[in-house]
Amino acid sequence: MDPLRVAKSDDPETWPPASIGGWRDKWDDKVDPGWIGSWNGYFGKNVFNADQELFYRCSDDRYDRYQYYPDTTDLTRRGLGILVDVRALAWTQVLINDVVFFIHDIKNDGTKRIPKTSFLIFLADYVGGDGTDDQPFVDIQSDIAFLTDADRVGMDAFGGDPVGVAGIRFLETPGNEVDGIDNDGDSDQHPELLSMINGDPEVVSPHFADNDFLPRSLKPGDKIVLIDSTDFSRIITTYPEGGGTVKSLGKVYYLPAEGITLEEDTVANGLDDDLDGLIDERYSLHRWRYDEISGTESPVRYINYLYFNVGDTIKRGFVVAGKNTPATYETVAPMIDESRDDGFDNDRDWDVSNDDVGLDGVKGTGDPGEGDGIASSGAGTELPGEPNIDKTDVSETDLIGLTSAVQIPVGDISLNTTPDRYLWDYFMVPGHFDLPRPTGEYDTFISSGFFPMDPGQRQRIAIAIAIAGGGQTKDEDINAVIDKLVNAKKAYDADYQFAKAPIQVTLKAVPGDGKVMLYWDDAAEYSIDNYIESIGGPGRDFEGYRIYRATDPSFLDARKITDGFGTPKLLKPIAQFDLKDGITGFDPVGFNGIHFYLGDDTGLRHSYVDSGVVNGQRYFYAVTAYDFGYAPLNITPTETPVSVDIDLQGNIRTGINVAVVTPTSKAAGYIPPEIDYFEHVRGSATGIINIDIVDNSALREGHIYELTFTDTTIVEKKGTRTITKSFSVTDISEGEKRIDDWVLYGNDSDIPIFDGLKLSFINESNIEIDLEKSGWSSDDIYGYDFAPVNFPGIKGVKMPYDYRIIIGEPGISTSKDTTIVGIPLPAVDVNFKIINITTGEDIEFAFAELDGSDGRLSVNPRDPDETDIILFLEKSISGDLVYTWQFFLVPKANKRNPRPGDTLNIYLKKPFLSYDVYRFSVKGPSLSKELAKRTLDSIRVVPNPYVATVPWEPKNTYRSGRGPREIHFIKLPPVCTIRIYSVDGTLVDVIKHNSTVDNGTEIWDLTSMENLDVSYGLYIYHIDAPGIGQKVGKFAIIK
Repeated sequence: MDPLRVAKSDDPETWPPASIGGWRDKWDDKVDPGWIGSWNGYFGKNVFNADQELFYRCSDDRYDRYQYYPDTTDLTRRGLGILVDVRALAWTQVLINDVVFFIHDIKNDGTKRIPKTSFLIFLADYVGGDGTDDQPFVDIQSDIAFLTDADRVGMDAFGGDPVGVAGIRFLETPGNEVDGIDNDGDSDQHPELLSMINGDPEVVSPHFADNDFLPRSLKPGDKIVLIDSTDFSRIITTYPEGGGTVKSLGKVYYLPAEGITLEEDTVANGLDDDLDGLIDERYSLHRWRYDEISGTESPVRYINYLYFNVGDTIKRGFVVAGKNTPATYETVAPMIDESRDDGFDNDRDWDVSNDDVGLDGVKGTGDPGEGDGIASSGAGTELPGEPNIDKTDVSETDLIGLTSAVQIPVGDISLNTTPDRYLWDYFMVPGHFDLPRPTGEYDTFISSGFFPMDPGQRQRIAIAIAIAGGGQTKDEDINAVIDKLVNAKKAYDADYQFAKAPIQVTLKAVPGDGKVMLYWDDAAEYSIDNYIESIGGPGRDFEGYRIYRATDPSFLDARKITDGFGTPKLLKPIAQFDLKDGITGFDPVGFNGIHFYLGDDTGLRHSYVDSGVVNGQRYFYAVTAYDFGYAPLNITPTETPVSVDIDLQGNIRTGINVAVVTPTSKAAGYIPPEIDYFEHVRGSATGIINIDIVDNSALREGHIYELTFTDTTIVEKKGTRTITKSFSVTDISEGEKRIDDWVLYGNDSDIPIFDGLKLSFINESNIEIDLEKSGWSSDDIYGYDFAPVNFPGIKGVKMPYDYRIIIGEPGISTSKDTTIVGIPLPAVDVNFKIINITTGEDIEFAFAELDGSDGRLSVNPRDPDETDIILFLEKSISGDLVYTWQFFLVPKANKRNPRPGDTLNIYLKKPFLSYDVYRFSVKGPSLSKELAKRTLDSIRVVPNPYVATVPWEPKNTYRSGRGPREIHFIKLPPVCTIRIYSVDGTLVDVIKHNSTVDNGTEIWDLTSMENLDVSYGLYIYHIDAPGIGQKVGKFAIIK
């Protein structure tokens, strides 16, 4: 990982490159070492639970105050041998978009056990910029620390708005999986597990009662429980006859012959002081535990080790004795001493149909554990493991909660000089709560402990930080923070999942002259919201796209939609495209009096031309994808984020769905690109293909593209109909598919753009005769009917060919001897032949002679039913001879039967079919020096005159000074030199312009060659374009 910056899920440039092997902690992945090019997601490779996730790692290797060496394999390491993986998660969903989650995944990376561990978080607030009236306080029942300002008035930089409130909720604390106690009280949330254990739950794992906290009076022969200090198994034995010593958790207990009274220490010490097998049971924590959901207090369960028989050994977290007892739902205590390192699905929520994806947490990679029908845990590895077990299942931690909270005045201690022992005793030992709820500059210290950490073991502490403001009172802001943190808890309980925005699209912007072309992909349309799906809603909830335009990188000029309090909240789109699915209008849920507009069933598009722009002005565009939310559970629509970062030097970094573009005129002499080769290589389709060039920068000049189609046949009452199904485009110069099997709906205009090209089609809906193009060589011949063969049980195949019937003397051709629906049609020498114009071949045919018997094609004008019928016989794709078209004459007044020398051309309308193949290539833009010479007089300076400022000038990134200034020289040749003179002939500046033919603009920053601001006045410019010519002009600068 890069030590200079944090890895971001939405910015692949921050991910470790292949040159260093990718992600160091994933080097041991046997299938994909280092996960090169993939995101190192908390829940798996390329798993994006949040809309943005940050990741960094830190350690305490350099803490060398004490002579302690945590890692016997590397004596250069100091500290405790701790590694901390820190992740920050954020969502754009409005219900929690003011919340940021921080997960601290802390690993004992040394070789030594840390027998007694406590985690501490230090909160130093400075609310509103003036610390003297801060009011920090902690609500122990809800595990929330609040940071508030007493008078809601901040320093001048905050302006006149009331100062808001921040809240820090402790979502996940370390777990204690060895004490025999259900610290987080979740056993009763799983009655199905309680019913499965071997034994009566009320005996084997009962609730604490008052007498469980009384001192134990023991005498020889009484049952006692000893705890192995290596694996925390319990050994059931008896008080020694005649007294003696016993050892539990490494501590030696002297038991006198006359007996003893033991009592659990009032201060947590990580020991079993009363020899009942439980570690640090406490009345205040375990007899009455506050349940936030129900708002009540109730006792928690524990493993009743005194229930077992003398001589039994019970493994950690088990309720069935035996050193080799396997972990099953009959033998393991239900959600008591659960662990995210034990390889067991404690809460039984692993689902083989959805979660059997292997150790990398993602389906389809073929990694170890995938598809084996067994829950594969990532415990003991650097891989996440499968969903809903151990590392990926937050509920499998036996949370001990917050165990200490203290506030002291700022400056009372120094973390650099205060002895570690004082910090440990005062802030990190459980049971110390000193929260005066003061006003002033106070620091808050909140800790969670004790618990042991074995080598390789991980513990976690996670917080959610929410902010709120704009309420009429401070209490309103506090309640708003609480509401947001309630939703944060829902996300945590769902393994850090919440209603998530669709996948971001990749946006490209193409500057034009007075316009900007935008186009994007369709990745968002395949998004699945796992959270919505998990709560019973439709996972595929994508609804549409919105397009935003701004001149400010923060999109402030687009943030025009206010909430019910008048605060600007939402961006106003310049265009919106949504699915035609009946979901329209405003969403019914809303937030703060504002409702998201879901669209008008316009249909989706993936390109847009914005013509309301000014040349020279820099624009920021964003294309967001949004879903329709889930109204039954009051979840509002979610929209993909808009990300623009600008550093102090003015360098811009954007998200993939944001583009920065400046429309401009083309260079003088610009010749636009063109399709320089187009050929219908095979087939006879009559539809029209349009190829528009939309992005010069993406063109592959000289490459040959091949366009092919697939078709399908529809069976209808009147016969079959063959239509276009899909098309593909292949760059045959590279052997690369550019569009693969795109289904074509009618004259589909929303076709993906590839290599700067956009295809569109005007297609035929059916194979049928084109009456406008077809006809006899002479106007005085009878009419005709041309249609598919139609006999009972026989429907002619609509072959996509053109035909020519040539009339001669009998014997010019012979019909085929055949039978149709039992009617014999003998071979006849006829006076016509039929040519397939498309292939140039003669075709076979059957002839039903109903008018005469001379072999001449004719019709009886007095009886139209007496008309000869030609039945076309052609080979199908399989090579079989099949009936296709039929032809007969239709008598009309003042017309005649055909005679030798007459010809009938039959042209068909034909959609694009699998027979059709086209090839084409493109020629890129170019420069015409002759054209450039003729347009030199079009060169201009904009604005002229320059008066004080212009709208397109960049924002001043410094606290003082005028900031950047700009004038633009437009319609320049691609290569030229601009010299600027004062009216007395002094050379002020020289600018070398060297650009592509797409850009005819050069910017001057109104500074001289000496980098000094120029004064107001009149200036002369001289432009010299080699091989083209020169241009002289003038402009003025007015302050």
